[in-house]
Amino acid sequence: MLIIINALSGLVIVFLIGAYFVYIACRVFYEMDPDEAKYMRTERKPGTLDVHPSLNAIVLNYEIDVQILGAKENVIYGEKKNLKKIIELPMLNSRTDCYALAKEVVYQCDLIHHSRVSEVEQTIYYLKKRKLSHGSAKDSSSHDFKPTSNPDEPNYNNLSDYIELLYEGMSEKIKGAHLIQLLARDPENLDALSKNETVISALGRVLREDWKRSIVLSTHLVFTFFCFSMYSRFHEVILKCKVGSICMDIIDYELRRYDKWKADLEGVEAPDDVPIVRKPCPSSASMSEIPRSRIPEPVRPKSGNFSETNMKAVMEGSVYDDLTNSTESIDDKKLSETERAKRFRTLLKKQEHLLRVAFYLLLNIAEDESIEEKMTKRNIVGLLVKALERENEELLVLVVTFLKKLSIMQCNKDGMAGLGIVEKLPKLLESNSPDLVHLTLKLLFNLSFDTKLRYKIVKVGLLPRFIGLLSDDRHQEMILKLLYHLSYDDDVKTQFAECVGLITDMLLLNIGNEGDEVMVALCINLATDPINAQQMMKKNRVQSLMMRAFTYQDNMLMKMLRNLSEHKSSKVNFVEFVGDIAKAVVESKEDDFVVECVGILSNLNLPELDWAEIFKHFDMLKWVEKIIRSNNTDPELVLQVVVLLGTAAADEGCAGLLCESNIMNVLIDLLKTHQEDDEIVLQIIFVFFATISHGTKIDYLAEKTEAPAYLIDLLQDNNKSIRKLCNTCLNIIADHSKTWAERIRIEKFRHHNAQWLQMVDSQQLEPEEDEDEEDALPPYLNTEFLGTAVVPPLSDLTDTVPDSEFISQKELDFDYFDRPEMMPDLEIEAM
Repeated sequence: MLIIINALSGLVIVFLIGAYFVYIACRVFYEMDPDEAKYMRTERKPGTLDVHPSLNAIVLNYEIDVQILGAKENVIYGEKKNLKKIIELPMLNSRTDCYALAKEVVYQCDLIHHSRVSEVEQTIYYLKKRKLSHGSAKDSSSHDFKPTSNPDEPNYNNLSDYIELLYEGMSEKIKGAHLIQLLARDPENLDALSKNETVISALGRVLREDWKRSIVLSTHLVFTFFCFSMYSRFHEVILKCKVGSICMDIIDYELRRYDKWKADLEGVEAPDDVPIVRKPCPSSASMSEIPRSRIPEPVRPKSGNFSETNMKAVMEGSVYDDLTNSTESIDDKKLSETERAKRFRTLLKKQEHLLRVAFYLLLNIAEDESIEEKMTKRNIVGLLVKALERENEELLVLVVTFLKKLSIMQCNKDGMAGLGIVEKLPKLLESNSPDLVHLTLKLLFNLSFDTKLRYKIVKVGLLPRFIGLLSDDRHQEMILKLLYHLSYDDDVKTQFAECVGLITDMLLLNIGNEGDEVMVALCINLATDPINAQQMMKKNRVQSLMMRAFTYQDNMLMKMLRNLSEHKSSKVNFVEFVGDIAKAVVESKEDDFVVECVGILSNLNLPELDWAEIFKHFDMLKWVEKIIRSNNTDPELVLQVVVLLGTAAADEGCAGLLCESNIMNVLIDLLKTHQEDDEIVLQIIFVFFATISHGTKIDYLAEKTEAPAYLIDLLQDNNKSIRKLCNTCLNIIADHSKTWAERIRIEKFRHHNAQWLQMVDSQQLEPEEDEDEEDALPPYLNTEFLGTAVVPPLSDLTDTVPDSEFISQKELDFDYFDRPEMMPDLEIEAM
């Protein structure tokens, strides 16, 4: 419905206003120097709303203020006049939507503020009833009616009156602050309030000067600024008045005052009134220094940090008027114990409302990193940790949320650790509030990135509590992430023995869910402990895990099975799956999956396995040669294949099969290519050792391959394990081959006396050109010299190798040189 403003009335009003301005201008012109008048400023102040006595129209009363300004904007002359504006509603009838029409009136008339929509609606409703009752507007005689709003409800037009109350006594200040706070609760008023310098400066002044005098006054004022903090665009208003700094002073004061109240109630000596202090966070700390995996999820959107329920709780936190009647001290000897306890509860309720609003305001403005850093220097961490001692759940939810946000910074986390935060958190996990429990778990997760804090989490007995919460779907994902972090430490893994079976069953039932990846990573870590491994394999779980791994080609699940297969007591459980695993190795196209399958086979060094038959049945030798010779193969897969060959070579039949298929020469070529990779070199030498340890293939390795020459060369390698294994292999070869025995003895002599030989060699003259081939060696190493030199026998010479670098053949263990498995690097971000 369109609003039709009476054209004639409009013309008359325009004419009158124009004539009025001309009249004032003429008076100014004749009464003062024309050169002094530079500007004319007009201001319209809306007044009351009335109904027209005879028409279907709204009468708006307003005041116009005209001022003549000089060059420096000083007022030379001013005059005020009361005027009226008539808004006709000719289409008003019984079907009119009063609220919609009221909004349209407010939208089109700039003299009516949007906060007066309800007042306009009441006026229109009266006009509608009057028309229906009398049939015609001209029969109406109710021109004395004047709709009024609830006097307790704030009216934006009376803002100047509310500001004046802030300059009166304490009760008037509380009333004025309360009314302004109610205006600020309406988001549509915030923009106008933020541009009103008078109200902002008045609020800031009263908060700065009187915050210690009344908790209720402080609560109203802080709540008003809190309304501004809900939107980032108004944060400048808060920073300009330094409200954040005042809030921290308020929190520190109230926390210490709480300790005094409590001491007075219990009849003990109050603690020293010393502010909570802590070593400030280094100024060099910044968000850019945080690893990507530690960056938490966003704390809040533009307009707040909590759900609608929590926001409503803050907005409707208390009936402030009910709290103004009590004094702010319980140190009154005239009061009985019951009265003192009642007053303490009242004071505590008032204080917790103030703390909640103050912390919430600080949390909102802390979205700016520079502001958060300033808060850290002012010891916000110490204040928050101290507030954890309170019992109000809504306050604790806010405090834990703030701590969670701050905990991503290294200096804040260290500060929390120094204040014993872990010891304060177990009681929060016993809360009946799911939100508080979940936020506490998120905070613990952020803290669990620190090794020392992980130890404290276990020490205070939180691990059983975590296990108890696993069945709650609301917390399951966060619990799994926490348990994954705790499973880093070997000392803690044994404490999972009672629940590892439950976790494994959950994994089997959790196919395709989001938490699957974290759950598998947790099981991978736990599977490295032999006690946990035994529990995980009960109830025929290995078969179920194998079926799932093959069905989904899940390399992470296969890594878990690989860790299980490392334990001696577990190996036998995998014998029945050797054929399936070997088939997957040859046929699968997923390299990561194949790597884990090969790793499982490598762990099965069992005498009952016929590796020769396995290699023949699945034609694995061709696959092995293809993998080793390919230039595009993943180095990790190549390494695992070599480890598998070492395990298979322990079977004498398979060792002969490897020699017949020329795999040894392929390994020597691989040794040349990867001579800088100690892991691959060590595993290749182990294959040589496993092959010659049977005694039947020593001649093949010594006479038909270059293996002995490379073993001699590797005696001088920097890696201790490589030197040790090479020495053992050369001893075996020397015992069975006279051809190599002499050369091996010479090379060991050189190695043992390298420093002396270098000194002697530097004193020798250059050899003549016609020297024969035998004399090409220095005179002290030719055959004649060695025949007369005192060189200890081979058995004695090996004693020159330190005990730590020598292994006798009787002491050899085919598992001794197997590479330890690395845990998966699963990235889990901080919250």
